[in-house]
Amino acid sequence: MFFNFTFRHYLTNPHHLANQLQTATMRGFNLRVVLVFLVGLLLFGFRSWWGMGSESLTPILTTMTTADYTIARYAVLFGALCWAIIYIAFHLFGFSYLLNIITRIPYKKILPFQLLITGLLLMEKGLVFLIFAVKGATANVSFLSFGPLAETYLDTHYLILFLNQLTITTALIIALQYRFILTYTQLTQRKRLLWALILIHITMALITAAVGFIPVESLLDMITGRGAGIE
Repeated sequence: MFFNFTFRHYLTNPHHLANQLQTATMRGFNLRVVLVFLVGLLLFGFRSWWGMGSESLTPILTTMTTADYTIARYAVLFGALCWAIIYIAFHLFGFSYLLNIITRIPYKKILPFQLLITGLLLMEKGLVFLIFAVKGATANVSFLSFGPLAETYLDTHYLILFLNQLTITTALIIALQYRFILTYTQLTQRKRLLWALILIHITMALITAAVGFIPVESLLDMITGRGAGIE
């Protein structure tokens, strides 16, 4: 027996996917993987070219030549595309491996579900980008997260970045993962599973927030020769 893998149906019915994976053979999965990677590359590329994440390049316009600025823009674009690949690969393959460890569900059976989750994350980023594009301005925090609230009451930049990673989508993903795993495994220790999923997502948020402290400006200085184009 065969079934077709579709985002529209299984994203809202992860328990159906869990049941189907145990009783039937899936078709159309590899094509969807390629599609998700292409969509992710386009999304991250458009965001970078539009200006998201490249605010630090503005001073280059006054301190370096146009050529230096162009090189820096392409460097940021290339970095965004590389990050897109890493981001998608981690959520698809890396997170599947983590769930395999804590649930003992076969790795290949988790991949289709995690592809749905990766697609959901890209939808969230696409929505945020659309709102920023319509407004013509960006913000350091997402309106779907605790970031705006944290920025209002906290002064610690790391905590703001951390809370900015905890979004409505994060809660939805935990709920979907919880339901999928319970349907597939029929676990009795439900509280332990829920807390394990929450801990994994909090750890991921902590790591992602730390990435925000990478000295991007110093790296750009190295790429452009530290202002060698200034005469």
